[in-house]
Amino acid sequence: MRTCLAILVAAACSHPAPPASPAAPLAAPGGLPPLVAAFRDATGGAAWDGLHGLSTRATVSIGGMTGTSETIEDIPSGRSRSAIHLPALDQADGFDGTTAWERAPGGEVAIQDAPDAVARARTDAWMTRHAMFHPGGARYRELGVRDDTHGVHYRVLEATPDGGAPIELWFAPSGLLARTVTHQGIDTVTTELADWRAVGPVKLPFAITVVEGDVRNTLAMHVTAYELVATPEAATFAPPKLDADRLRFAPGVSRSELPFDLVNNHIYVNASVDGKPLRMLVDTGGLNMLTPAAAKRLGLEPEGKIAGSGAGAERVDVGFAHAKQLQVGDVTLANPVFYVIDIGALADVEGEPFDGLVGFELFSRLGVRIDYPGRRLSLIAPAAFEPPDGAIAVPFEMADRTPIVQGAIDGLPGRFWVDTGSRSSLTTMTKFTRDHELVARYKPAFSTVTGWGVGGSTTSAPVRFHEVKIGDAVVHDVVGDLFTGDKGSFADPDAAANLGGGILHRFVVTFDYAKKVMYLEPGKDVDRREAYDRSGLFLIRDGDALRAVSVVPGSGAARAGIRANDRIAEIDGAPVGRKSLAEWRAELRDSPVGTRVRMHVVSGTRGDVIVTLSELVP
Repeated sequence: MRTCLAILVAAACSHPAPPASPAAPLAAPGGLPPLVAAFRDATGGAAWDGLHGLSTRATVSIGGMTGTSETIEDIPSGRSRSAIHLPALDQADGFDGTTAWERAPGGEVAIQDAPDAVARARTDAWMTRHAMFHPGGARYRELGVRDDTHGVHYRVLEATPDGGAPIELWFAPSGLLARTVTHQGIDTVTTELADWRAVGPVKLPFAITVVEGDVRNTLAMHVTAYELVATPEAATFAPPKLDADRLRFAPGVSRSELPFDLVNNHIYVNASVDGKPLRMLVDTGGLNMLTPAAAKRLGLEPEGKIAGSGAGAERVDVGFAHAKQLQVGDVTLANPVFYVIDIGALADVEGEPFDGLVGFELFSRLGVRIDYPGRRLSLIAPAAFEPPDGAIAVPFEMADRTPIVQGAIDGLPGRFWVDTGSRSSLTTMTKFTRDHELVARYKPAFSTVTGWGVGGSTTSAPVRFHEVKIGDAVVHDVVGDLFTGDKGSFADPDAAANLGGGILHRFVVTFDYAKKVMYLEPGKDVDRREAYDRSGLFLIRDGDALRAVSVVPGSGAARAGIRANDRIAEIDGAPVGRKSLAEWRAELRDSPVGTRVRMHVVSGTRGDVIVTLSELVP
């Protein structure tokens, strides 16, 4: 599962949108669009040509938290570095002229080299250079006049920098740039620029407001000082070094191996925070996360309230908490930052109690080996890490905290998120589903609830993929899902599919984040034909019963009269509490077609019904 937080601190930059439909370049006298030429004249004209560096300091507020930020920019090259300091978190990002990077609140540094991140960096650099003030380097098209909620008329241009991604530029009647609008993944990012004042020979905005996706993610910036400076040293913009001293192994140990439980294709490990035991789910790209109940039990009081998102359609509140240490096996991480998120019904969906997630903060600092067949997790010190012999090496890129690999679905190439936090095998993203007309190609018989994450349930159409490639690794007869929704992480246009535990558990999977390589060693079940639930029920735990969240039309459960939200107390005469939810799911999935299953329904006075299992995804 993925959750998202983006805090923007650059004064006149914002993230790019997905590529727009082709349009003819805007013709303009003198090589600049008239709106851009007027903006240049209104903010300093030729004075922009003589500027070198710009330093910005500001006060910031978001989610009930207040703090400060600073930005340093090299205007001729477009290099930049920004940092934000809030009571609950401290993070930074930058561009060194070639590479974009981010330092997460926990101190981990991620090089952003996925195509969408590269496009974002190029567009941000174009804005930093004020390259719109010079002919060439971008395509423009008129988007006409737009009104805001106060009835103010804006003239709008869309600019697409060379190698970058589009950004809308909204010009006020005064000629000043008042707003930029972009899209980052599924979110619209709106940046308001106001209170333009003279700073030496140019004018700059002293009030900047950024809203990403949800009003709870409104970042308000009030500039306290701009300073025109000499050309900054190149080292100013380099990615920071990882604070490796925060992580340590037990004395004499460079490799820690611990058992894990595999439930619903999810990895659960025992861990501790500040010496108190917790059960945590392991998620490659996941944040360090705690449920509110776990945070309370630990005596951690979350600060702030922003909006987070995951696989579900709903946005949820996110707070931040600082602990003294996180321990997993023989590895201890000092001063971890935890995102505190209400996971709703997810524990009942899993049928397993758990307290939160661990993921990127450990993965980015260690070699990590997940022996799915042997149910063993190994955490390896970088100096002791060696690639596994004979494994298939699959390079990956980074988008935020998530590895992305090259793959293919029945010959259709695409980029896959690698997500150990997903129970599914392979879920196609909305844009990829639509672009390749996958619904027409695979002709799914139904759509139903297929998973759950932060923000609630996900609905998609189960189908069978005949061949899935992950780098040079090949898996056959995969039950995947076609997603076509417009909300949740699977609506992100920047990847083709989400690769989850349903495929990964067929391998021993090793991650080397330092060199950005994932290694796959096929297990004994790599060629096993995957089955889909044969009852037609998506069940979750509901007290002393199981509740049917959804029922597939025409399935054995539907024919037996089971409806959504019906509660089932017994299966084949056994109280449902005698087995775990995962065991019941496996039984309904793997029992032979034609098996008759007696279920005791306790919604109203329904009584016993007979569900005949059938092949729903041939």
